[in-house]
This record gives sequence, structure tokens and C-alpha cells, in this order.
Amino acid sequence: MSSRYPLTILALAAALTLFSLGTVMLQPRGDVSLIYPATGLGAAILWGFGRRLWPAFVIAQFLISLRVTHSPWVALLVTAIELIVIAIFLAIVMRFRVSRDLARLRDLAVFVGAALLAAIGAGIISGVAEFFVETQNIPKLISDAISFGLSDFASLLIFVPLVLGWRRWPFATRRAFRQWLALTLFLIASGAGIATIGEPASATLFLLLPIVVFTAIVAGVAGAAASGTILLFILLGIGGLQHHGRINAMIRVVFVGTATVTGYILAVVWGEREKSAKRLYDLAHRDPLTGMDNRHELEVRLQRAVTSGPSSAHALLYLDLDQFKLVNDTCGHMAGDRMLQELASQLRHAVPPNASLARLGGDEFACILFDATNDEALAVANALHDATARYRFRFASMSFTVGVSIGITFFPAEGGDTADAVLGRADVACYVAKENGRHRSHVYLPRDEAMLRWHTAIQEVSQLEQSMQNGALLLYRQSIADITSSTPTNFHEVLLRLATNDSVRTSAEFLPVAQRFGLMDRIDRWVLEQACRHLGSNGNKELKLSVNVSGSTLNDPSFYGDVVALQERYGIDPRQLCLEVTETVMIHRLRQAVDAMTALRARGFDLALDDFGAGVASFAYLQELPVTYVKIDGRIVRDLQSDPASEVIIGSLVKLARLRNIECIAEWVENADVIERLRGLGVRYAQGFFLESPVPL
Repeated sequence: MSSRYPLTILALAAALTLFSLGTVMLQPRGDVSLIYPATGLGAAILWGFGRRLWPAFVIAQFLISLRVTHSPWVALLVTAIELIVIAIFLAIVMRFRVSRDLARLRDLAVFVGAALLAAIGAGIISGVAEFFVETQNIPKLISDAISFGLSDFASLLIFVPLVLGWRRWPFATRRAFRQWLALTLFLIASGAGIATIGEPASATLFLLLPIVVFTAIVAGVAGAAASGTILLFILLGIGGLQHHGRINAMIRVVFVGTATVTGYILAVVWGEREKSAKRLYDLAHRDPLTGMDNRHELEVRLQRAVTSGPSSAHALLYLDLDQFKLVNDTCGHMAGDRMLQELASQLRHAVPPNASLARLGGDEFACILFDATNDEALAVANALHDATARYRFRFASMSFTVGVSIGITFFPAEGGDTADAVLGRADVACYVAKENGRHRSHVYLPRDEAMLRWHTAIQEVSQLEQSMQNGALLLYRQSIADITSSTPTNFHEVLLRLATNDSVRTSAEFLPVAQRFGLMDRIDRWVLEQACRHLGSNGNKELKLSVNVSGSTLNDPSFYGDVVALQERYGIDPRQLCLEVTETVMIHRLRQAVDAMTALRARGFDLALDDFGAGVASFAYLQELPVTYVKIDGRIVRDLQSDPASEVIIGSLVKLARLRNIECIAEWVENADVIERLRGLGVRYAQGFFLESPVPL
């Protein structure tokens, strides 16, 4: 036991004693007090601060009882009764896990029930004790028992929430505190006036009920408890039993209890209403993961700033985290969420207090800097870079770092501006920052060459989206000929084209943009379905189509099931469909690619490795891939007549492929001499404009 522990008990005992003596000393000698704070104060201390402080309550209770009764035995008996009462009360509230702030109706109901049961127990025990110790006068025993129980009930009902509630500041604003203080002073004055008028004024007690209700709404449960305390002391008055009689005093205690409980209920209901309103506001304006403003709130503030007039220049910083996907893929989304929460805290400390920081979604954030110059915006951007550079995310035994790319734009622009336009400019600047090497900032400048390129790319993406919707995407085919046989083949590669107003564009002109902006999965699946539909409706079981598939599509876990579903839906033989994947995709995602390709090959689909020879590890890993065909990169085939190394590469590839039962397809065949050379090297299939120009499928 520490040296401070006995001092704490003595201090609490002294406080309880002094406060309670003031309420019982002036009661008629030998009578039962209807104002007895010791019970409620003791229960609040033991409930809120720990049951280890029970000696303080015992000491205080004994001193109070001894001062009033002048009998040590009676004082011990009263102390024992009060200790039993508090034990009953605490057992109930702790059994039902009642929250000390009584913020729910369920907790409030259990609290009132516990106080009532403890008071009934107090009345019964005190009546039995008085019967054996003092008198057998039944009417007096009943009156004293009721007074004893009512006193404990009022004490528990009012003083427990008063002590526990005022450990926290219950007012949302200073204005609410001033309102409560004014109402309290009015309550004291009104109560004092009613108390001095006497018996005829009892009916006017109900005029004080609205004041209790209002203080409960303004200050919550603690306010209702404070109002109940003031009412209790004023309406009973000094020597209340002598002036008004016991029955009248009991009526007043019942009124105070009823008013206080009414205040508690309204305080809880009003608090729930406020919490619900706050939850709805947060759902509409706050990001649930980080607690920041969400995109909607940022757009509202951005629009307000845009329309504030050209006299104020503001800056918008668009933040995109670098390497965040690595954490999600390695540790899971829950770890990624925790990282975002921790990083959001770092970002808050890096921006000025008056800045508006929001999470737009995923790993993207935005920050509005009001009345900011170019230097100030760059300084904040540098602070954000420093904050993310210092941050380390630790998961199990792993540690991750993260960077941030920041796009900066200023607004409002000359000639007017909109929130969408500002966000768009900052987004483009952020993309440029990523293109320039990540973890850096880029300021939007309308005539910046990089900006012009990105504007062009974004316009192309928009046009491509519209083309996918209005049917401007076209499918062509180009024959893959067997150059070792004179028999025509029914083997073709499916090629994608984009119809514009005045021309037909090849895939090389628009697919890089689609790849950059994440459209490849949609395009791949559309092409694949069109090819399967064509195979199913053609009726020629000898027809075979080769369809290009991007790496992101191949590594999608649902891709295998989708391919099988298309094959079954259109009733095609799996051998009629060949899926082409570029070699560079294999190099970057070899393990995932091997798993996906193995499953497709086992189903019966043919697989081709496109652009073979473009990578640096072609021959080293070829034996791991379950492919049917290898398409030799067209640049090697094109140089076959002029570069002796090309002949060596193709010859070596053919020999290795033959050992693996893999056929070779030469691309970019442009003349008959190349075909003769390819035959001599053992290449079976060839494809190029010399053999056939692409035609609509």
C-alpha cells in the first residue's frame, strides 16, 4: 500500500463527513433525515474510483451517525445498513455493466431500478433493526422505514450522476454553460421563494419542472442531477421536517426524484438525437476510415473557395501515395487500412491548421490551402514529402516505406473556374509527378509540355470510353500461315481497330493509353467474347483464332472461370481458341502467369507467347511456360536478311522449342526471301503483310 493511500481515504472521509453533517445536524433530534448525501456520494466514489476506497465511506458514515445518535452501537448499526445498501446498488449496476455516464436508456433504467431496490432494502433492514433496538411502535417503524429508504433512494438517484457526470465537462460550448448557469440561478431563486411561502405553495412546485427539463437538455445527465440537488435542498429547506411536516417533506422528495428522473430521460433521449445527427453528418461529410473530410465535403469547400472571387488565390494539392498497393497485396487490406489511418495522422501534422485536408478514396488525398502563394504551396508539399519519407509501416517482421506524388494547381483561374476543373488540373499534375519519377511535386502550368501530353492522353481515354459504348471498336483478322505446307490454314490472329471520323486506327495507337488508365481488362474481355461468338456462329470447327490478353487480365483470379464460361456458352472446342500473352508480362509476373496458363492449358486451350526475344531472359525461362506457340518478335524477323545475329537467335529458339514440342510463329514477314530463310531454320508458321493484310473479322 502506497503512502498516499491512507491520506486519500482520510481526505474522502473528511469530505463526506463535513458535507453530510450539514444536512443531518439540523434535522429534529432522533428523527430520520430525508436529505442524506452520504449514501449517494459513497456509492459514486466506490463505483467511479474503485471499491478499494470503502474504508473512507465506513469512517465517514460512522462519524456522521455518531454525531447524530451519540451512540457507538447505533452508529455501527447505521453504518452497516448503509454499507449493505451500497453493496446491493453496486452489485446490480456492475452485474448489468451499466455505463457510468448513463448515456443509454437501458443503462438509465437499470440505474434507477438498482437505486430503488437498494432503497427498499434499506427501509426493510432499518425497520427490523429499529424494532429490536429502539421501539415496537408499528406506525413509527413504518414511517421511519419509509423515510430511511426514501432518503437513500433520493441520495443514490441524484448524487451518483452528479459526482460521476461532473468528472467530464458536459457543455458543448460556453454559451450552453452560460445558459445552464442562468437557469440554475433562476431555479435557486424560484425554489427559495416557494420554500418560504409555505404549505399553500406545494402546487407551484410543478412550475419548476420545465427548468429541470431545460437544464437536462443543455447540460445532459449531469445538469439534471445538479438541478435535482438544488431542488432537493431548497424545497426541503433548513429544518424542512420541522416547518413542513414529514408527509409534506416526503411529497417534495418524491417530486424532486420524479423531476430528476424525467430530466435524466430527456437528457439521454436528447443525447441520442445529437449522436444520431452527428453520425449522419459524419457519414455525409467524413471519411469513416481516417476521420478526415471526404470527397463530398472537399468539393463543397472547393466550390465555396472557387466562388469567393478573384481577390483570393488558393492552392489545391492532389496527393497519391506511391507503393501503397504493395502493402495491400503483401499484408492484406486490413493492414492497408491501418497504414492509411497512421499515415493520415502524419499528413494532418504536416499541413497548416487552417488547411482543409480530405481523403478522396483509396490512397488519394487532397488539401486546400487558402490564400496561399506558390512558395507556400511548395513548402507544404515539401512538408508532406518529409512526413511520408519519415513514416515506417511495420507489419509482423516486415517494414514498409511509402512516398507521395503531389500535383499542385492554383485557383480561381482567370475567366472563371469550377471545382471539377480545379480537381482535374491537380489530378493531371499528380500524374505528371508520378511519370517524372514519383515522390515529387509538379505544379500545373497550362503550356507545360508534359501537361499537354496528359491532356491529350485523357482526351483519348474519354474518346476510347465512348467508342466502347457506341460500337466504334472493330475486330480484324490476319492469317497465320503454315509456310511448310501448301494447304491454306484456318488460323488467324484477332486484331483490334478503332474507327474514327476519317480513319481506322491500329491498336498500337490507342492501347498504350488504355493500359495506362486501366481499361485493358474491359477491352480484353470484350474482344474475347466477340471472338468466341464468332467461332460459335461460324460453324467451321477447323477455324482457330488467336486473341491477345494483357497481363493484368491474365492474372485476374476470375479470368479462368470467365474463359471457360464463354467456351461453354458458345459451344466451341477449346482448341479453336489461342490466348496470346506478351513476353514482358511473363518476366514481371512469372509465377502468377505460369499458374494461370497451366490451368488454361489443362482445359484444352492453346497458348502463345508473343514478342518472344524482346526480353533479356527469354531462353532461360521458356521451359517453365506451358505454351503451345512462340511468336518470334518481329524486329528479329525483320533484320534476318541484314543481321547474322538474328539467324542465330531464331535457329537456337527453334531447336529449343522443338525439344518442348512448341511451334514457332515468325511475325512481320515482309518478303519471300525471309520466308525461305525461316523455312531453312525450321520455323513452321509465319505472319505478316506479305502473306495477308488485316481484313475485318
